[in-house]
Amino acid sequence: MTYPSVIAHRGMSSLAPENTMAAFVKCIDYGVSSFEFDVDVIADGSVIVIHDNRLDRTTDGKGGYYNLQFKDIRKLDAGNWFSPTYKFERIPELVSVVELLNSTGLEANLEIKPSKAGFELRNALVDGIVASLAKLENPDSILVSSFDMDLLTSLKARAPQYRRACLFEPSIAPIMEQVDEWIKQASKVEAVAIHPCYYGLTEEAIHAMTEAGFQVNVWTVNDLERAAQLGSWGAHSVITDRAQDFPQEARSARPISNR
Repeated sequence: MTYPSVIAHRGMSSLAPENTMAAFVKCIDYGVSSFEFDVDVIADGSVIVIHDNRLDRTTDGKGGYYNLQFKDIRKLDAGNWFSPTYKFERIPELVSVVELLNSTGLEANLEIKPSKAGFELRNALVDGIVASLAKLENPDSILVSSFDMDLLTSLKARAPQYRRACLFEPSIAPIMEQVDEWIKQASKVEAVAIHPCYYGLTEEAIHAMTEAGFQVNVWTVNDLERAAQLGSWGAHSVITDRAQDFPQEARSARPISNR
């Protein structure tokens, strides 16, 4: 079977704690060129790498983090929940991921979480992303995605040089009706890619998105047979928790920078 290229979801998240430097560095061990990660903001404006808007699931902290300073965040253990091997792994700052991309040549899909931090902190989130990405040596090594069209619009206004992608959840509407709306929204923010969930996707749906000029990067695909099917329909890449299961050719492809 022929597979689309792969993007490691929250890093190599089935082998190391998600959204940590350990999970990102492990991409190198497995010859995976691309990974996805999530960012949000805390009270002092620091942009941190985390998926949930609470600390409980992936750290030894409790509750939300919008009222915390980075000195509070840096004390948290973000690895022991996964395995004692990763005890003392920390929540990274975005700038640390940028430094990793610069030093390794890896590429990444940065997902901006639909931040519930309030107007001022949401502005600080965009400010922090722009400031951190300014240190990126190769702007083409990053693709910025979000479910939140307002945040993508703000990023477009502040830093149009960074390519954008729109994330979409499936709904109960017929798939082609959903696709029509996805294309409209992606066009408004001048996105280069659409990131749909794998569930309910059809060959016709993928063709419609690619014919409209968008890359299609599908999440979260852990079944190799389904990944091959999506690729045969024209999906550019799949975002997966199990990048290590794919052939080396799919792992080493560069879906973000080679477009």
